[in-house]
Amino acid sequence: MASKRRIRWDRISVAAIVLIILIFLFGSCMQHCSEQNDTAQQDSIPTEEQHDSAVTGTTTTARIGAAATLANVPVIITDADDNPANLTTTTTSSSEVTTEEPAYVLPAGYEEVSVEPSDMYKGTLILVNQSHPSHLSAEELDLEQVYYADDKPETYEISYPGHTSLNRAALTKFNRLMKAYYAATNNTEIMFNYGYLEDGKEKSNPESSTGLDVQIHLKKENGGYDFVSNETPYSWLFDHMASYGYTLRYPTDKAEITGERGGYTAIRYVGVPHAAYMEDNNLCLEEYLDMLRGSHNFYTGTILEYSTSELTYHIYYVPADAENDFMVPVPTAGSYEISGNNTDGFIVTAIVG
Repeated sequence: MASKRRIRWDRISVAAIVLIILIFLFGSCMQHCSEQNDTAQQDSIPTEEQHDSAVTGTTTTARIGAAATLANVPVIITDADDNPANLTTTTTSSSEVTTEEPAYVLPAGYEEVSVEPSDMYKGTLILVNQSHPSHLSAEELDLEQVYYADDKPETYEISYPGHTSLNRAALTKFNRLMKAYYAATNNTEIMFNYGYLEDGKEKSNPESSTGLDVQIHLKKENGGYDFVSNETPYSWLFDHMASYGYTLRYPTDKAEITGERGGYTAIRYVGVPHAAYMEDNNLCLEEYLDMLRGSHNFYTGTILEYSTSELTYHIYYVPADAENDFMVPVPTAGSYEISGNNTDGFIVTAIVG
């Protein structure tokens, strides 16, 4: 008789417990995976802040690119950012980029000296005419009484001995001119008629207030008076006055330029090289100063080199410059003079040989 197998309830219980645990673990795993998948889908959707960042240009490195620079990234301003200052990229207009000019360097052999602004109205080359009045008083002109000058020759007379004066340097050269004139012609008819006169005074011309202008005329043997004409023996004056620094101030053929009709003889002291150059090139004072300003500006033109029978000169114009503290370039060696032109600058005259 076959034996009846015994049922092992203990083993069945263990198997049931294991199966229940496996079912529980499988369910937990399925729930966890589902949560991870939902999270991944949410991360793939850009937030509102990320969307605004992409539109306004406040991008990450991945958006700009490894080789890009901030200067190459355009700035896009939208309603997403009402404050452009918050943007991380900027642009610079080409018009805002400025290049400073290099500082001016003086040529070798020159240095700068300081002059006063008022010096523009002083000197032997000041231009005084109807458009440009003198700025100097009698006390500033270094005047000397003609009659009492130590070197005055007896070869010319003075119309008004008691109150006729002239700039000291101009008077010295005039006396030398008259000595040479008498030695060459033995003529004593020249008279010193007017020298310094206040502006607007009777018998004055525009130059009279400079103290550098001499009006001369002739005293005839019969007691009459006449203008000095360019004929023998008086022509000697016209031919040689430049050697003593004088020029005919109002030539009749320059009346439209000088504003004076001429006729009477007014000679003006300007200095030897300038008077000689003006004579050689048929220039009146206005033309000469314009020529220096236009062609012989120290900074933009060339230096005028001019030689007389005795010396060689360098002559040039320097514009008055308040921003440069009225500094004038001059040679570091040799002698020089600075004269204002009474309008807009200075004339430097240097002896170079």
